[in-house]
Amino acid sequence: MGAVFLCQVCHETSKIMKKMHYLTGFLWGFAGLTLALNAASDELPAIFKTRFDVGGQFYDYQNYHGVPYFHGGLDLCAPAATDVYTPVTGKVRISDYKIEASANPHRFIYTRKPFKKGDVSSTRYLEVAVTENTGNIWMFRHIDPSSVPDEVFRCAADRSEISSGSMIGKVGRWLQPVLPEKGIYNHIHLEIIASDGAYLNPAQFVKTGKDYYPPVIHSLYAARHDTSDAIILENGTKVRLKGKIDLIAGVNDRMNHAAYQHAIYRANWSLERVNKDSGELSAIETREVVRFDRLPFKGERVQLSRVIYRDQIKTAKGRVQANGNSGPRFFLLNLTSGTTQTGYSADNCLDTRKLANGRYRLNLTVEDKAGNQRQKSYEFIIDN
Repeated sequence: MGAVFLCQVCHETSKIMKKMHYLTGFLWGFAGLTLALNAASDELPAIFKTRFDVGGQFYDYQNYHGVPYFHGGLDLCAPAATDVYTPVTGKVRISDYKIEASANPHRFIYTRKPFKKGDVSSTRYLEVAVTENTGNIWMFRHIDPSSVPDEVFRCAADRSEISSGSMIGKVGRWLQPVLPEKGIYNHIHLEIIASDGAYLNPAQFVKTGKDYYPPVIHSLYAARHDTSDAIILENGTKVRLKGKIDLIAGVNDRMNHAAYQHAIYRANWSLERVNKDSGELSAIETREVVRFDRLPFKGERVQLSRVIYRDQIKTAKGRVQANGNSGPRFFLLNLTSGTTQTGYSADNCLDTRKLANGRYRLNLTVEDKAGNQRQKSYEFIIDN
């Protein structure tokens, strides 16, 4: 099941959907800025004029070929040869590109060259980019090289604008599936870079349809800081922690209709000391670990990928491996890597030596972009 997209964005459909959401008790988006962005997205022409699913989220951890990086865009899945339309007006650039990626040195770099009418390419890596007058760049990747219209080539050549709603090409043909879905992963990768170089979450601008599934918290691990050695925290067992600890949550999410697995849009946690005599005492107030309206950096997408996420940990039961490639996708989120307010660092951790010995309860909340939440609590003993 997964994200079902509306074929057209129109006012009557918007009214009907709002009534449905009211009746079922579900809300779309959040207050303030997010609501304003969602309202703005109602006015944008559709990228596809057919139903499509979200295959990969903007904030997903990926590790193809053993190279960790942030996905940085939204994968919109539709059949190969589906027409792709730009929802914005702007100057267009058409590029053939390749990716240079390695784990050591850790890098993920795009090398582009102009792609002109008459050029021949068998690559899946053709990008059509539209730059708005605001400076925001909308990049549509995996466009079929043979499908770009003459008018788009002309506009790219003379640096003139194409209008919103213009067809810019067709979905290219992919080679393999992303499990647990068995169909070929035909899609475009939509990436939006702001005028200041920040990566913006396209789901703020593009409607992502129904999502009534809350994220899943599979497990919580306590790892010795800066190592992969971990123990699983299970309620009912007297787990004792000491020294510097990384708290790592095994999580994933999904949307309606398709079974693609995603990472978590937002997560926060708090820590309470459980006192038999006086009840619960706050030890650490609620911390917002992540909220991915934008990535917390500019430039290469490998940044912080080994800090906010973990690739693997080792427990007494064996190795626990994140899967950010061919799926089914599963993610190890480092809850102690930092916060949206203070930033992130490999040096951050839960230093239990700064807390009194005793029994504690950690309260974890994870949330998707639609506002569906999952909450879970874990108890452990600090014994330094």
